[in-house]
Amino acid sequence: MTLNDIPVQSEAVATGNLRPVMHEIHHALSGFVTSGTHGMIDLHSLPFSPQEFAQLDEFLGEGEVDITLNVLGKTRLRESGYAGVWRVEHFDDSGQRIGYFVEIGHTPEILRSQCDDIKEGLATMSTILAMEEGNEDETT
Repeated sequence: MTLNDIPVQSEAVATGNLRPVMHEIHHALSGFVTSGTHGMIDLHSLPFSPQEFAQLDEFLGEGEVDITLNVLGKTRLRESGYAGVWRVEHFDDSGQRIGYFVEIGHTPEILRSQCDDIKEGLATMSTILAMEEGNEDETT
């Protein structure tokens, strides 16, 4: 599929942002491949018509991964048909979309564990293992 294969329908109010965003995704993916730079495009902050969102979805296609997280509201992560290009949608309690991003990288950032959380997990695990070792010493 090429950019020219995606029809731009005139009956919906076109914002003119679809093709530039498609090129921005391409540029970000190219940058990730050459330099490993993670990219993110905030679609929610751009004027986009419903028709343009549909056309972008058609261009991106569907990949193999579709994940729903329930942390401070629902977040849906979908891999596109292009490896390394992800759709990330955040919803409020009523199901209204409040954030929509295209992320370029191995995985969306929201899936990456935070360093502080990892350190806290390590400390908890160390405490549990030390307590178990103490209990084993008492029973032997």
